[in-house]
Amino acid sequence: MKRTIILLLAGIVAAACGDYPTNGDLDGMWHLRTTESMADNRIEDVKEERIYYSVAQNLISLHKVDSSVKRYIGRFDHTGDSLILHSFVVYQNESKPAPVAELLEYKLEGEVSRYAVRKLDSKQLVLRSADTELTFKKF
Repeated sequence: MKRTIILLLAGIVAAACGDYPTNGDLDGMWHLRTTESMADNRIEDVKEERIYYSVAQNLISLHKVDSSVKRYIGRFDHTGDSLILHSFVVYQNESKPAPVAELLEYKLEGEVSRYAVRKLDSKQLVLRSADTELTFKKF
């Protein structure tokens, strides 16, 4: 009985501290590795562009490490095999919407990007839109 109460309290404390992953395998940092054009099946290796998507709670953070670190924060809706990314703003200036041209650098489709989740596990994420397939590796 005492052990059960301790385990229950430990679970409540972990959940209250935010240590509990709310999005399952989607939570964490993802490194974009390849993009594939659906029009011509051309695969492009983009891992050297160092594009990262980070998912936690109900936010997604985009950052690209290059000569200038650019970072954006947005919202997402994940239901079953669908992922919609939207409402991106500039990190630490949340009143400024993210420029669409800069979102395209992250291989997004614009202000709102809709994807089918082709694969999601603890190591790999594959998203497919009508035009592109994005393959990520958990970082």
